[in-house]
Amino acid sequence: MIGTVLAGVRHGVQFEAAMWRSLARWLARRPDVPAGGAPFAYRSPMMAGLIVFINVSVLEVIAFHLLIPWEVPRIVLLVLGIWGVIWMFGMLGAVTVRPHVVGPDALLVRNSLSVDVLIPLDAVAGARQVRERREGRSVQVDENTLHVLVMNESTVEVTLNRPVSVRLSETRRPEVTAVRFHADDARGLVAALRADLASGVSH
Repeated sequence: MIGTVLAGVRHGVQFEAAMWRSLARWLARRPDVPAGGAPFAYRSPMMAGLIVFINVSVLEVIAFHLLIPWEVPRIVLLVLGIWGVIWMFGMLGAVTVRPHVVGPDALLVRNSLSVDVLIPLDAVAGARQVRERREGRSVQVDENTLHVLVMNESTVEVTLNRPVSVRLSETRRPEVTAVRFHADDARGLVAALRADLASGVSH
């Protein structure tokens, strides 16, 4: 029981630190992209929702500050409200500075701070555009396929020539033979991945 609580606290602290690092990278315009890699965004479907949440949070901070007459509660809610707004900007920063990356030696499939899956290029058999909608969690494993969804949608399918173990958490490392995920420029990502595969074959 204590071990589970401590693991949860540790995960929360790590997540919070990663969020602040993402916000700093976004402000410094330093995306987390390995040298030689081509970034591909996936944030478009979630942008409207994030912007609405940020605007609502800002309005709540202002409203609470103006409507609550008691000094101490007003200050506490102001601090919490400002922290919440900054946290939302941190999430926006995370999906911005942590894109999918093609090359030079691997495909990185990401989703904000929760997913960072590395697929070696020599394990990739092929890639194509798809259009799939699935209900449920944003990260799912169905048979041997990993689904990394954005607003329940995936637009790219990558098939593998061998099972690859993907790290989804400290204790969850399933082996998969295909990955489906969303990319805003699905056609461009598929073309870049195919070009890297062709280059590898030619060498």
